[in-house]
Amino acid sequence: MSGIIVHEDLFEYALIAPLLKHDSDSIKIVSGYASPAMAAKHLLEVKSLSKKLNIDLIYGMAGVEGVSKINHLGFISLKEHKEFSYDGSFSCSYVKKPLSVHSKIYIWCKKETPVVAFVGSANYSQNGFSVAQRKETLAECDPISALEFFYLIKKGTVSCDKANVRRDFSLKQKQAIPQVVSEGIQIENDKDSPFYNHEKITLSLLTSRGDTGNGSRLNWGVRPDGLPRESTNITGSLSRRNPNQAYIGLPAVYQRSGFFPGISQRFTVLTDDNKIFTCVRAQANGKGIETPQDNSELGCYFRERLGLPSGAYISVSDLKRYGRTDVTFYKLDDENYIMDFSVPKK
Repeated sequence: MSGIIVHEDLFEYALIAPLLKHDSDSIKIVSGYASPAMAAKHLLEVKSLSKKLNIDLIYGMAGVEGVSKINHLGFISLKEHKEFSYDGSFSCSYVKKPLSVHSKIYIWCKKETPVVAFVGSANYSQNGFSVAQRKETLAECDPISALEFFYLIKKGTVSCDKANVRRDFSLKQKQAIPQVVSEGIQIENDKDSPFYNHEKITLSLLTSRGDTGNGSRLNWGVRPDGLPRESTNITGSLSRRNPNQAYIGLPAVYQRSGFFPGISQRFTVLTDDNKIFTCVRAQANGKGIETPQDNSELGCYFRERLGLPSGAYISVSDLKRYGRTDVTFYKLDDENYIMDFSVPKK
């Protein structure tokens, strides 16, 4: 009912229920701030329902406050389906300077006809839709006028993947700096940033025994003899894992530290060589960092980085030959992290 303010279960209320209730096929969003981790969570949830969804997102504060590199690359990855496959499409546009848009509006459409819309304080981010914090609100509003506002704002935007926005740039320690590039979009630009001002942890890629694991960690999907590890599926029969399946172990002390988000909460990871992953803490007590769409993504990444064939068993000697047996994570905020696997300079 229009006018009722809702402050609980906002994700279900505004981002899932309308898809089912109205048989909608698209959602158009204006949000002051947004994150690719939230978009990935949304798309994966819709995919689990065997539904198709087209997301058209406008990032309202991009021109005035800037866009972090990790978010920028994450949005592009989702738009181009580089990170994972899903049914539908994703597009993201940045509002150009000097306009700033702090509004949060969600318009559901069916064949481009608006059917229901919500307005309130919740940004299109996991923090904005956090059930635990319950600090944001949404209420139904007139979908026709909401869609008119969306297209009014859309006139002053540029697509996140436009060529002159996708130029090379590096992260800076702060999320926004007074560095203006073409189209009025601010993007961080500091190639020498070491992230020293950010909280960080270093995680070993070895087990407590000092090996790389037999059917665990980087070798979650493969045995020492190079054959895929067998596991029991939901029917009770044995099946072979993808040998590239992998996870990064998270010791108990870090499981409870609050450094990473809670179990099942998505977060975006940018590597030192500019690869993007959507990750999640999974397994018992969130002891492993995985890629939820495809558990083989991290395994493929590390094998390529180590110069190993796809599906090969990763040994301690492989890591030592490369130059390190651990990775360092830098926390930019609750949804964005840097993973550094670069070899220290001698």
